[in-house]
Amino acid sequence: MFHVSRLISLVLTLALAACVNVGTPTERQAKAQRLSHDLQQLSPTVSATEADRLATTAIEESAKLSADFKPFIYPWMNNGLINTGLRKRGLCYQWRDDLFPHLFRLNLKTMDLHLVASKRDTWMEHHGIIVTAKGQRFEDGLVIDPWRHGGRLWWGLRKDDKKHPWLPLPYELTPMVLRPLLMPELYPSR
Repeated sequence: MFHVSRLISLVLTLALAACVNVGTPTERQAKAQRLSHDLQQLSPTVSATEADRLATTAIEESAKLSADFKPFIYPWMNNGLINTGLRKRGLCYQWRDDLFPHLFRLNLKTMDLHLVASKRDTWMEHHGIIVTAKGQRFEDGLVIDPWRHGGRLWWGLRKDDKKHPWLPLPYELTPMVLRPLLMPELYPSR
């Protein structure tokens, strides 16, 4: 019996210690090319150069966040550690809030960025970013989610993301950290 409990402890320890591997620079570059392609499929009006910049930035900044947050493979494990005080940061809204400024500062002309939430005010609440072609319907956008796979950026069309009924984040719930970017008239820079 003693050996079985030690084996179980070892397996649990290994599972908990299984940190996310965000891939090599070459693997991330290939992933950025796939994301750029998917962004360009949103509309013929999407600039290939902008799609490349957004894709590379999203992939690389997500990888940097993974190095900062040191997430486990299973996102719910991270949330448990944060909610019990064993870790300071790494909830889905923090991943989104840390990634968004890097994308916003690209000053995109052919695409729009939208802060989104799914299942708000429930224990299943989740946050992400949706990218649309300029003026495109929100419903036709592409979700980018750095949290879902711990820094290995996940993306997919909003309509295909059956786990999350994404809705725009209400204006009044814009995170304080992002308000200077999104509401510069209310938060002038010094």
